[in-house]
Formats: sequence, C-alpha cells, structure tokens
Amino acid sequence: MKGLTKGNRALLWCILTMLTCLPVQVGAQSATEKKKKSDARLDAQQYLEILGTTIRTLQTAYVDSVDWSRVLTAGIDAMLEELDPYTQFYTEDDQQEFKTMTTGEYAGIGAIIMQLNDTVCISEPYDKMPAALANLLPGDRILAIDGENMIGKGTSYVSEHLRGQPNTSFTLKLQRPGEPEPREVEITRKKIVIDAVPYYGWLNDSIGYIQLNNFTDKAALDVQTALVELRKGNLKGLVFDLRSNPGGLVDEAVKLVGMFVPKGSAVVETKAKTADNNTTYRTNTPPIEPDLKLAVLIDRSSASASEILSGALQDYDRAVILGERSYGKGLVQSSRPLPYNTILKFTSAKYYIPSGRCIQAIDYQAKRMARWEAGQDTPDLGRIPDSLTHVFHTAAGREVRDGGGIKPDVERKPQTISNLTYYLQRENRIFHFANRLRFENGTMPTLTDSMYADFCREVVNTRRDTVLKVMKINLEHDLDSLKSEVIDQINQELALRYYFRRGLIQKSLEGDTLVKEATELLADDKRYTELLSAPKVAKETKKKSKKQK
Repeated sequence: MKGLTKGNRALLWCILTMLTCLPVQVGAQSATEKKKKSDARLDAQQYLEILGTTIRTLQTAYVDSVDWSRVLTAGIDAMLEELDPYTQFYTEDDQQEFKTMTTGEYAGIGAIIMQLNDTVCISEPYDKMPAALANLLPGDRILAIDGENMIGKGTSYVSEHLRGQPNTSFTLKLQRPGEPEPREVEITRKKIVIDAVPYYGWLNDSIGYIQLNNFTDKAALDVQTALVELRKGNLKGLVFDLRSNPGGLVDEAVKLVGMFVPKGSAVVETKAKTADNNTTYRTNTPPIEPDLKLAVLIDRSSASASEILSGALQDYDRAVILGERSYGKGLVQSSRPLPYNTILKFTSAKYYIPSGRCIQAIDYQAKRMARWEAGQDTPDLGRIPDSLTHVFHTAAGREVRDGGGIKPDVERKPQTISNLTYYLQRENRIFHFANRLRFENGTMPTLTDSMYADFCREVVNTRRDTVLKVMKINLEHDLDSLKSEVIDQINQELALRYYFRRGLIQKSLEGDTLVKEATELLADDKRYTELLSAPKVAKETKKKSKKQK
C-alpha cells in the first residue's frame, strides 16, 4: 500500500476487514449457465465477498505494485455510475469541491481560467475579488505561481495552485498580450463567494429582472435582497430568469416560493424508500409579494430546484412560465459522511410538486435494464415517453403533466447564433479582439465601423489552419451580412471586461427575445390573466369529477 495516505490506508484495511468477516454464501455455479442469470442470483453480500477475495488476491499475487487509493476510488465511482448521474463519492481531497457545490464558497483569487494553447490564461475575473483588485485581465497568461513553472500545465493543476487558505499570499508571474516582458504581482487569497444572483435591474420603468444562477445556501437571501431593492421603485411585474440554472438546495427553492405564495403552502413532497423518511416542505413565512405579476424563464438546462420553484409557481397559477421544457430531474440527493473524511452523495427520494406530479424524465432503473439487455446506451434510453405521462391540474384547473420536466405555458425555442459566430467564439477570435481593445482603451469604446473592419481583416488574413478555412462559406460576405450579430457578441465581451459579469448580462439582455416577450406579457393584463386561467371546459369537467367522487 505504498503511496497511500494514512486515511486511505486505514480505509482500505477497513474495507478488507469488513469483506473478510462476511460469511461465505457463494455456491458452485454451473459452467454452462449464462452470465446474466448467474449475476442475477448473486446478492450484494455475495458480491462483497467476491470483491474482497479479488482485492486480497491482487495484493498478494499481482505482478506490480497497486495504487489502491486510485483503484478503489475508481471502483466505487464505476459502481455508482450504474445507479444515476447524481450519486457520487467524494474523497478527502474532494471536500473543497463538495463545499463549493453546496455553499458557492472557496478560497482563491476569484477568476475563471481557460486553457489557451500551452498555457492557462485568465478568462474572467470576478468584480472586487483578488484577481480584479490585482488588475488581472482576460487574456493574461499564467507563467508561474510562486516560482513554479505553469507552462504546459492544465486548468485543474493551475486551479489547485491558485486556491489555498484564506489570507495566504503568493507571487503570480503572467504575460500580458502586447507587452514585451512578463509582469509579477503579489496576490492574497480570500474567501470567494459565487453570487447566486449575478444581476438584477430594470427592463423598463415598471418591470424588474432577477437572474438566479444556482441554489446555494444564500440563494433565497440574495433574491430577497434584489427584490427589496426593486420594490423601492415602481415594481409592477418581475421577470425571474432560471435559464441554465442546474438547481441545488431544496430548502432554498421552498424559501423562494414562499416569497410569492401564502404561508403554509405545500411546495414539494419528497418520497423515499420508507414512508418514515417522506417529507413535505411548506412555506413558513408570509409572502413578500403575494400579488406581483411573475414571468419565469426556463430552458432545457433548468433542473432540480429550478424545476421545484418554477413547477410550484405554475401549480399555484402564480407565474407564467416561458421558454423550453426543463431538464426533468425529480430526484432528491442527500449526503452522508463516510469513514476517513469521505462523503457519499446519493439519491434518497423523488420529489412531487403541489399538483402531485413528479417531473423526473428518465427512469434510471429501466435505463439500466435496457442497457443491460441491449448492451448499448442512447440519449433517449429510459426516458419516459409522452404517451405514458399522466394529467394533473393546477389550482385553477389547468392541465399539466408529469414525467418530462416543466412544460412552459409559453413555449419558445432558444435563440441561436450563426455557424460563423459560433466558430469565431470557439476559436477565441472575439475573445482576443476584445482583449486587445481592452488593453488599448481605458474606458469601454464604442465599436466603430473601422474597428469592425480591422476585426474582419484579421479573421480573413488568419483563417488558414483553422475551422474557418474548411467551412464552406464566403467568409467576407458572411462577416458583412452577420455584422450586427458579431458586433453584439464583441460588445458583450467588452462589457465583461469593463463591467464584469453584471455588465455582460446587462448587455446580453438588450437582444434577448424571450426577455422581451416576457416584458410585453407582464404589461398585457388580459393575456397574463388568460394564460393563468383554466379553459371553461376544463373547469366544468373538474367540477363534475368532484361531484362524482
């Protein structure tokens, strides 16, 4: 067990001891029996004995030394992959990742980094964080950290060295594009808090906007702070943006629903393997805005707590949902400490929103069986077909369905960009051009025709050895015909460099068609009311069904 940490060495001996003490229950199997039938007859305890015997055999007879920490961790990870994507094992070294996931906090410099050829560079510094305070800019290449060469290293390696204990300092050597010599800066790490609400503001004189990116342990507080500020103005409607929000803590979703529905309202019920572990979450505070008109934006990446929030507001007819059908994650995760500072995050229940529906889109048990039988995996494997979903009703009697995420009241396809703009971004052409303008201008410049012409010449003259070379397009023509789209992307990158994430979001909202439609909807009282009202036929049918009961 050479190379194992003390904790992992103890963990291995714990596993081996436990496996050794298991009773022998494996009977002789016929050699002619099929593998699947044989596997089906073996229970978990028997497989534990097989695993223990395998480990002991490799310990004594395998030709080379074995890195048991790596092998056993890989084995646990592979086992959990057979369950669902959300059940995961965290080693002692993964503790920071787990903490960041649940709290949005870590200690470092506060910047997003990216791989750029043989070096890692700054992609986006966070406002008022150490990287920004040290005047690090997008495009700065990281050459060394405390004298250790970082050229040729990947983002994970560099990130590990940038992070550390709060209030510890280090020397960062970087190369800024356009400067002949590298520069060195002293940076002091601090606790970084990733904002759950990166932006809130006004779309017009009466419609507010809040973007929520995650459900960490301060998400509800951040939204409440934004809402209180907006209430100081003439707030008559709110666009609540949950697009690309992967979810997080259920409690935070419950608190957020509680800002808009009566105290004591059921938000979500979790159903576990045993009824004793079932839980119903209710709002426990009076609403801040019980009557404010709401438009909630979702897309295919809105998942988990995002779906609890948008689904509960839909079930109570409290908000109009716009966008794409959401991801469809109706599973609840819990975490449990394991020996030697490890953690198991596992799926412990399914959740059901107020109408009684579960929006889980994939039956992972069926998916495992289908993959076992067919020996393959496809994107739709295990997905519940629409024909097998069930009808439920909102408080007003509107029909909603389970089994496939939250279906918006107003369905819209996402905005897309052209292939040209996509590849300009992929090859970092816009990234580098925005960096150059930032280095040359102290304040954000207005992009002129001559500036755009310079950009186009640069793209055309350097198209060799790139994807743009093999694309069957007239590059000069497309750069001209798609000028407004490309300029919009450049302006967003410039806003990021001068005004950080808040500036990027504010600039992107200017051309966001779904935000525009939501704003118009909130100003149209008649359409807003109609969308949240059940058709008369549905209301009459519901009344009849109640009488029949």
